Amino acid sequence: MKKLLVAVFSVALLSACSDQKKQEKAVLDDIIKTHDQIMGNDEHLMQNKMKLDTLSSDKSTAYTPGQKAAMKILILKLTNADETMEKWMQKFDPEQKEKSHDEVMAYLNDQKKQVSHVDSVVAAAIHDSDDLLGHLKKQ
Repeated sequence: MKKLLVAVFSVALLSACSDQKKQEKAVLDDIIKTHDQIMGNDEHLMQNKMKLDTLSSDKSTAYTPGQKAAMKILILKLTNADETMEKWMQKFDPEQKEKSHDEVMAYLNDQKKQVSHVDSVVAAAIHDSDDLLGHLKKQ
């Protein structure tokens, strides 16, 4: 009887560990998916920044003071978005060794929120700069 209880307990424990690892992996996969999306947008972000840098320093084109100010603001916004992404990436540690499942899940859920914030900052910077570049092109 004791052997049967030990076997049942062992199977239950292994099953619980497996479920916990699946939970951790699922959240980590979401984080990596969002990270990959951000990295896919990074080239677009940098291209817009270079275009605005070039346009804002071009003396031959007559832009209004409002347009020039908007370009400078968006260059800062694009730079900030890039730096926000870099800072998050430097601090992110996907390997949470020697931590309990609860600690790992708390860390991963916090990181998921942070990377979602980074994604929204990058997306907003790209959207706003695309809008301005589109308006400037129409002139």
